[in-house]
Amino acid sequence: MSDEPKIPPPPPPDDFTKTTPNIPAPKNADAANDWDKTNYNLPKSADADPWGKTVTNLKPIDTSGDEGNKTFYAGAKTPSTPEWGLTEPNIKINDPNVGMSPDEFARAESFDKTTPYFQLPEAEKAKYQQIPPTPTEAAEKQAAEDSTKGGIPSWVWFAAGGMTLMFLVIVVLMAAYFFYGRNTSYEVRVTNVPVGSSVKLNGSPIAVSDDRGAAVLQNIKSGEHTVTIEHPTRSCDTITIRDTVKEVVAQCKEIKAASTDDCGNIKFGEDDKAERCYNSALDALPDPFTPEDLVKALNILIINFASASSEVPQKRLAALKKGAEFIQKLPATVVLEVGGHTDSDGKPDANQVLSEARSKAVKEVLMKFGVKSDMLQTKGYGSTVALTTNDTEDGKYRNRRIEYSVLRK
Repeated sequence: MSDEPKIPPPPPPDDFTKTTPNIPAPKNADAANDWDKTNYNLPKSADADPWGKTVTNLKPIDTSGDEGNKTFYAGAKTPSTPEWGLTEPNIKINDPNVGMSPDEFARAESFDKTTPYFQLPEAEKAKYQQIPPTPTEAAEKQAAEDSTKGGIPSWVWFAAGGMTLMFLVIVVLMAAYFFYGRNTSYEVRVTNVPVGSSVKLNGSPIAVSDDRGAAVLQNIKSGEHTVTIEHPTRSCDTITIRDTVKEVVAQCKEIKAASTDDCGNIKFGEDDKAERCYNSALDALPDPFTPEDLVKALNILIINFASASSEVPQKRLAALKKGAEFIQKLPATVVLEVGGHTDSDGKPDANQVLSEARSKAVKEVLMKFGVKSDMLQTKGYGSTVALTTNDTEDGKYRNRRIEYSVLRK
């Protein structure tokens, strides 16, 4: 049988009256109160403020007199200058004078920052509102100011400026026309020019003299210009024209055959040489001369038509004109034949037609220069009557010709 467990009895109750705190006492035994020096390792609280021991050293404020309602600093001998900007006015406004009830001050808008809110008449509102004037109001105000000051209205200045600008434009246009447009297109007539001559203005061809020996130069610009006349058998002086010149007379002379010119041997391409010899032969005719003498001189001239063309070249017109003058000196009973000839190139029928057309073309030129129609007859021979062979270019050149003969004396 086992022993019963032994349970210690409960401890006796604490007797706090006999308990002494186990707190180390300060080493200084002179302290008046040990409890005040006792700490529990806690931070010491700050000493209480001794406000109760503070005595305010203020002089009594004199509130008598009219200045009682003013705020000033205590201790000052005289009231300080009131800071009215920081003082909120305590204004009492009667509701009937404001025109609104007190509840209207508490709107949700930002009117709560406006104190007080006055309702002004419409005539007075414009004095306190920053409203820009309308265009009509601004114009009326400007007109009133101009009328008061006695100045010139702005519209007058605008109108004057516009008129001045228009006047300047007109002046500029008139000046431009006077200096540049007045003589930009004028013409000069040049007379006594060899027929069929090339007339050049400042070295550039501009006209060809007509059947009457005149040339009209058109669209000439203002200024000084040089006119030259070119012809294979005529020599003309250079002409200078200016703005005021309307007509000038050419000074030309005929070029005679030179001593070196072999007039009995005209070769291919020597058309100008043939014409010089022609002119010299006509000038050498006796007075009076026979129809046979004239025909011999006329046959020296070579008219080199363009291929398949019957148009007389312009540069041979002067020679035909001189020949026409001599033909008109013959008796009226004389009849000359103007025969047309071609080389052997091409078809015979075509050459026949071409030779007839060429003979007729020469007759028309001679008649234009004064020869009567009944003194001339035309005939085409084609290539049937050749002067020389057609086997060479020089031979063909000789065979393409106009040949005169006497039909009746």
